[in-house]
Amino acid sequence: MVGAGIGQLFLSKKVKERGFYLIAVTLPGNQPVIKIADRVYYHDIFDMEGVLKIAQTESVDAVLSDQNDRMMPTVAYVAEKMNLPGLNVGQVNSYCDKNKFREMCEKLKIPVPKYARVIEKKVPENMRDVPYPWIVKPADSQSSLGVRKVNGEVEYYEALMDALSISQSKTAIVESFFCGDEIVVEGFVYHGKYYPIGVADRVYFELANLFIPSQTIFPSRLDTTVTSEIIAYEKRLAQYVNPDFAIVHSEYLYDKKKHKVCIVESALRGGGMYISSHLVPLYSGIDLSALLLDCATKEVGNVLARLANKKESASAYVSFYLPEGEIVEIEGLAELKGLSFVKMLFLDDIKIGNKTSKFTHKGHRMGPIIIAAESRLDIENMIQKVQKTLNISVRGSDGKIRGIMWS
Repeated sequence: MVGAGIGQLFLSKKVKERGFYLIAVTLPGNQPVIKIADRVYYHDIFDMEGVLKIAQTESVDAVLSDQNDRMMPTVAYVAEKMNLPGLNVGQVNSYCDKNKFREMCEKLKIPVPKYARVIEKKVPENMRDVPYPWIVKPADSQSSLGVRKVNGEVEYYEALMDALSISQSKTAIVESFFCGDEIVVEGFVYHGKYYPIGVADRVYFELANLFIPSQTIFPSRLDTTVTSEIIAYEKRLAQYVNPDFAIVHSEYLYDKKKHKVCIVESALRGGGMYISSHLVPLYSGIDLSALLLDCATKEVGNVLARLANKKESASAYVSFYLPEGEIVEIEGLAELKGLSFVKMLFLDDIKIGNKTSKFTHKGHRMGPIIIAAESRLDIENMIQKVQKTLNISVRGSDGKIRGIMWS
């Protein structure tokens, strides 16, 4: 398992449940997979040759990771060099590198924003006539790290320097701003064929220039003609890249007024924030982590039958953030845990006396609270119930008491 964070935890648990010997390669830190792994190597996960030597020394039978773009090139490198089941480096990079992904989408006639690759402090020639706002982001990061909306040249250069400093390849991408509702698309590729699993709506915190989701809700309320268009794009990408097997997590924007779709990004791994490990199985009945593990360990069985045996109900995650200060009161947590539709919540680290930071990136989100129901309408009612049940009070440096920020 490349990486030992929360994104790899639930896949790692399945590895252990099957009786396999689990070796984790990770940077030092308080990573949950470390506690359940049979052996741990503390090593830079970006050092592909070093990780390969570890895998060769251990004579591993499979190499995996999930819910994190940054691990996937190393996973592919080990699989390719050791002739193990999985993706190759070219396939992974065609998705992980945002510039390469945009180029591929243009080739396949999949709509993308006007964009440019940037490696130095300047405005690209092909963007000079594009009106602001623009989006600036690292070419190879995830979780909204370094992603900023800019409204002028001064802001652009500030955001560009930030994006270049975060990028492993010291490369950024700048693109025109596409206004629309975000759509999350989950699927599975098997022998180069794409199988759609679910489409979800995403709700964002109302924070200037920050793009941080507060909720992801299955199923989407999007019109079926639009979802059909999106699924057609997903199939086109899968056929072109031709992975042997992979979970596919994609994000699109839809402009209702103009009836236009634009792809934001896609990745050959499960959606983070427990989308692939929890929301998709609750919504569809399909365990993507189990499918991934089966394919990687050559215990495939009837994959196509399992993909076809899909139910359709509803699931969602709800997250929030807290104002900067100190937590002084928590109410409704026990009641929240007792609600039948709450399937899992991640709030154990919220305690009276804890200090809270200024909300600047996804890692500052609290939760999530994962819920499931029979229908989209039920889910929306349950989200309101969750928000009314839980109350957390924070005292700021000015002495004022403020509560949970759900939106």
